[in-house]
Amino acid sequence: MDRRTGNLRRTFLRHGQRFSARITTRTTNALMLTRLRRITHHLLQPDCAFCGEPRLPDYPLCQACHDDLPWLAAHHNHAIPGCDNSISAFAYQTPISSLLLSIKFGKRLRDLTTLGELTAVGILPQISQLPQAILPVPLHPQRLHERGFNQALELARPLAKQLGIPLLTRTVVRQKATLRQTELDSTQRQQNVLQAFHLNAPLPYTRIALFDDVITTGATLHSLAQLLRANGVQHLEAWSCARPIQRQKHEFDRQID
Repeated sequence: MDRRTGNLRRTFLRHGQRFSARITTRTTNALMLTRLRRITHHLLQPDCAFCGEPRLPDYPLCQACHDDLPWLAAHHNHAIPGCDNSISAFAYQTPISSLLLSIKFGKRLRDLTTLGELTAVGILPQISQLPQAILPVPLHPQRLHERGFNQALELARPLAKQLGIPLLTRTVVRQKATLRQTELDSTQRQQNVLQAFHLNAPLPYTRIALFDDVITTGATLHSLAQLLRANGVQHLEAWSCARPIQRQKHEFDRQID
C-alpha cells in the first residue's frame, strides 16, 4: 500500500467514525425526545383511574367511567336519627362497593385518594347549609393499628379542603372496641355502639357534619350525634361516601364495617 492510498483509507475511516457518531447521537436524542413526549403527555393528560383511557381535565376519570358511577339521587338521602340532614355521594353498588372493600382490606391507598375526590364531587352540590367542621367517625385505636389508616378520615379530606373547613381528628375518640357492625342485625348494632365515643374537649362549633365511609342503619352516626347534641352542637349533618339502596347478594355477604 503506497502513501497516497494509506492517507485515503485513514481519511475514510475518520469520516466514517464521525458519521457513525452523528447517527448514534441522533438516535439517542430521538429516543430521549420520544420518552419526554410520553412523560409530558402523561402529566398533562393523565390516564383515567379506572380504565386507563385519557381522563377529563382536572378530574380522575374519563367521561365514560364518570357516567357509569352509581351517583346517588337526592331523594335517596333518607334521614338519620339524631341528624338534621344526610347526604351520600353514591349508592353502595359496583364499582363503588368493590372499590371500598378493596381499599379497606387490600390497603389500596391510591384508590382511596381517587374515591375521596369523587365523593367530594357527589356531595358538594347537595350541601344546603355549610357546616363549621367535619368530624370523620373515629376508629378504636386497636382497629386503627390493625388497618393503618382511618378510611372515613381519608375520604373526607378532599371535602374539607374544598370547603375550607377543619377536620376534627382528635376531638372525639372511640373508647369502646365494638364488634364489626356487619356481623350484627339492626338492634344489635345500636347496642354495639352505645356509649362507644368520648369527647376529649369542649367543642367550639355548633354546626358539624359527621362523615362515615358507608351509612347502613345509621346506628354509628346516631350514637355519635347523641354525644355531640349533649355537648351543645345544634345542627348535625350525616355525610358519607355511599349508602345501600338495592344491594346485591355479594354486598350483603361483605359489607363495610
